Amino acid sequence: MRQVTRQVPDDEPPQLPVNAELRSIGKSIPRLDAVQKVTGAAKYTFDVQLPGMLYARQIVCPWPHARVISIDTSAAERYPGVRAVHVLETLLQSARLRDPDAEARNKYPTVRFAGQTVAAVAAETQRIADQAAKLVKVEYERLPHVTDLDAAMDDEAPIVFPGPVEQPSTAGGGGAPEGLPQKGNVRGPNFGMPGMTPTGDIDQGLAEADVIVEAEYRTQVQTHVPMETHGIVADWQDDGLTIYASTQHTHSVRDEAAEYFDLPKSKIRVISDFTGGGFGAKYGINNFGLLAIHLSQKAGAPVRMMLDRREEHVSAGNRPNSLQRVRIGAKQDGTLTAIDVISWGTGGIAGGAGIGFCYNALYPCPNMRTEQYDVFTNAGPCAAFRAPGQVQGIFSLEQAMDELADRLQLDPLILRDRIDTKPTDDMLARAHERKVAAERFGWSRRRPPNADAGPIKRGIGMAQAQWV
Repeated sequence: MRQVTRQVPDDEPPQLPVNAELRSIGKSIPRLDAVQKVTGAAKYTFDVQLPGMLYARQIVCPWPHARVISIDTSAAERYPGVRAVHVLETLLQSARLRDPDAEARNKYPTVRFAGQTVAAVAAETQRIADQAAKLVKVEYERLPHVTDLDAAMDDEAPIVFPGPVEQPSTAGGGGAPEGLPQKGNVRGPNFGMPGMTPTGDIDQGLAEADVIVEAEYRTQVQTHVPMETHGIVADWQDDGLTIYASTQHTHSVRDEAAEYFDLPKSKIRVISDFTGGGFGAKYGINNFGLLAIHLSQKAGAPVRMMLDRREEHVSAGNRPNSLQRVRIGAKQDGTLTAIDVISWGTGGIAGGAGIGFCYNALYPCPNMRTEQYDVFTNAGPCAAFRAPGQVQGIFSLEQAMDELADRLQLDPLILRDRIDTKPTDDMLARAHERKVAAERFGWSRRRPPNADAGPIKRGIGMAQAQWV
């Protein structure tokens, strides 16, 4: 390891005295849940079994955009073993119409993506619930739809929402400033969180540059694919509600259930001993959770609602795609004069398709601008996903830096050593990481371009990232 020297500010709190009796700090401590997990004793939401528990299945719309005309649940209600049926008349939505009266004439929520929940049944077995769900008859009025990012930006594209929408922040993050302009399906510009506002003069910075790299990059939608799908077991009792949830945030499950069902928070208990993966997507009660609670209340019994794999992919969240147009200006020695990016991305019927703060935070530059637009499409909503937005942004920023290094005829590692110079702890750490990594994977011995004669090429590259 290399020694790094920092000057401690005068107002830095004094260092705590060394305590030889410490039992945890500086010692290897076994994980408290390790034995339960490796022996299979850990009980996940999927494993919960309660006396008299019922099993639920959602009825979802097969169309990406539709108006629900009528719902007939009578055949499902008569099916042997069915204990409750519920039609969802109010949806939890991350993007909400600025004018709630824009769709006031609709009895049921408008369907905006294929796979959106409409109703659910609870039965004595999962098989009975699955069969009964097929008996629910829903009449739809199909509406024009758009599912492609580029097509949705067209002025003639079908409209996903009949007016501008707002997106409040949630326990899982996200959100957008209030009052953003919206034209058709495109909302923005959004210059992001505090600290991401434009700085300097982009045009001047580009004019001062010896080299300008202009490039366009795209990233695809990704889904979380946790080993345990989203799900809850809801148990409504006279004295309160107990929820077993596969969640990363029990308080948001409790709070949303309390608000929706007008219950005191003290009457709701959320249990999540183990969660089989979440990666940012498992926050809040979700619409399937509302259905499970309604069914439990109606049936007077616990109800288990676990999403199947198709439902998980379609409706439980995703990392939005992106289209990024990047301009980077630099002097011949690598000094950056301008970083400018305009991005468009779609989180389906949700916003939150930005590209994080990496363009503004990773490399010092006097002239910076990150201009972001949400594009709404008739697809499932996005959710937080391991450094939301930052992954898409880093993917493009670091490729642009490689192209800049090529134009400047500089080693990409040397370019980053020259420009990643903020006097911060994370910069010092990255500088050391670059040095150690380059030594360990043989950066100086990498193969030259076209070293492989055949169609398969082998090589190594480098990139760096930042998250808070």
